[in-house]
Amino acid sequence: MRHLAIVTLTLCVCVEPALSQQETARQDTVPIYQVTVERRSIRALNYGHRSAPTKIDFQGTVLLPRAHGEARIVNRGGVVEIDSKFEKLDAPTRFGPEYLTYVLWAITPDGRPVSLGELLTDASGKSRLKATTSLQTFGLIVTAEPYFAVTHPSNIVVLENIPRRDTVGKVEEVAAKYELLPRSGGAVAAQTVEMQQPAPVSKGIPLSQYEALLALYQARNAVQIARSQGADRYAGDTLQKADELYRMADKLYREKPKDKRVATLAREAVQKAEDARTIAQRRMQTVSHTAR
Repeated sequence: MRHLAIVTLTLCVCVEPALSQQETARQDTVPIYQVTVERRSIRALNYGHRSAPTKIDFQGTVLLPRAHGEARIVNRGGVVEIDSKFEKLDAPTRFGPEYLTYVLWAITPDGRPVSLGELLTDASGKSRLKATTSLQTFGLIVTAEPYFAVTHPSNIVVLENIPRRDTVGKVEEVAAKYELLPRSGGAVAAQTVEMQQPAPVSKGIPLSQYEALLALYQARNAVQIARSQGADRYAGDTLQKADELYRMADKLYREKPKDKRVATLAREAVQKAEDARTIAQRRMQTVSHTAR
């Protein structure tokens, strides 16, 4: 009989939505929520060498307690297929205007995060995502993010996996730590940057048009955040290309809102902006180490 090994991962999340009257006056330059760290834990499962599918549940954290979901997971020749469904996913902007989407992550016992994809929700807060990974042992979490192409999870963890009652196997408790990326600093800087607003949304638009508009907002966020973190100085060419792609997408949306190229251009802008941010961070670290 093959067993499921269960690994405990440690993460930290809590929210302090406290704004004084003086701080309220500055809401255009600070996030709505101040995020601090508190100890939590989730469990990772070993899906290696399993030919039969198994299921896990998702439970909402204190940040989104009504949210829930499940995933059907099966290992096919070393490739793990994940078919996940979620409900009661409120708009991510409740955590601050910079949060526009949700991302599903696999976390290894060593703490390495791997993005499995973006969760696009419908009007009722439901979402479904099918993904694959070569990882064999991992835990699953969902975080709110400013755009889909982030390479590290934020500390706005809204859902985490939990074993079901029918999950049978030997339990192995192994401590593991992974870092969650604070967003408050980047969010402050991003909101102070003056940029052209994306085209306004109207009620009752088709899903494809809504997705294009969401991609536009994410592109704008990604460019702002990259610029606020030094990409204009340390990765100027890449950031410029991201900005050009965003503006092309925005112009096309205003002229032809149903054009499928809008979402393609906007998502490419997001990826370029994230590349620029990552390049800038690495170059700044190199400069800092050289200066020492």
